[in-house]
Amino acid sequence: MASCVHDSGAERLLDEAEIQMETHPDSAFVALDSLDRRHLNTQELRARHALLYSIALEKCGIAMTNDSIISIAIDYYSKANDAENSENAALWRERILAHAQQISPTDTLRKQNARMIQERYKDKMELVEKRKSIWLIIIVSLAAIVICLGIIRRYACRLKQKPDDEAMKLIRHRLEVLDKVLASHIAADDKTYRISEQEIENLISDRESFLISTKVIFKERHPAFIYVLEKHGLTDWEIGYCCLYTLGLKGKDVGDFIQKKRHYIISSEIRKKLGLGEHDTNIGIWLRELLSRTQKQAM
Repeated sequence: MASCVHDSGAERLLDEAEIQMETHPDSAFVALDSLDRRHLNTQELRARHALLYSIALEKCGIAMTNDSIISIAIDYYSKANDAENSENAALWRERILAHAQQISPTDTLRKQNARMIQERYKDKMELVEKRKSIWLIIIVSLAAIVICLGIIRRYACRLKQKPDDEAMKLIRHRLEVLDKVLASHIAADDKTYRISEQEIENLISDRESFLISTKVIFKERHPAFIYVLEKHGLTDWEIGYCCLYTLGLKGKDVGDFIQKKRHYIISSEIRKKLGLGEHDTNIGIWLRELLSRTQKQAM
């Protein structure tokens, strides 16, 4: 079953595993364990997978030492007010904990097997989150590079006459990164890919500088848009923060990228400067509409 999984097939595999659970729990466990965790792209799918995985372990006689896996399901179902699945998950957790207490202190082999399974499950889920972070970095970087290309096409003549000012230096640097990314995709070589991935990471690893440089580049392409934000008293860093929204990123994406616990406070402070109330429109929508209006006025 696992070999046939694709993005839209995770739920189907879970259905098949649940059907096989009573008669062939070992097959169900193999399918669930082999499932690429990237296909569990919703909390509901992750919760159901954790529940079925825990049940399969029990039915295969593999005792766990704690409830770390099935707790994923219990936490989700309790928050979702899903009484039926919540009750079922709680029942299986009781069985898991009961069997855990029956493991002899001297039975090191069973303890080691349980620990390996729990760590394997955790590592697979953490790998998915790591890949999401990498893709977010790549998306932000490529979006910024696309902006640079647009600036160069529209202002080619003007840029040729200018010396190496701040904006031009930033544009040239990001184009160098783009060249390496394109080369890695053409070559399909692991080493070239790792080099391009490192270049992207280096480009935006200093998030403070990246936001400020994004503001500088944006000012070349959309001076009227930047002027409005400056007029509202936003700092260079805050303007760079706003530019990420105009690239199509959502609040969660921006928060993940800047990696600041004060993300929601920062957003609230910017909204106040822009004159947006707590219940007014989404800040991302407002900024994109502002960009569109200033572009039309500049034509």
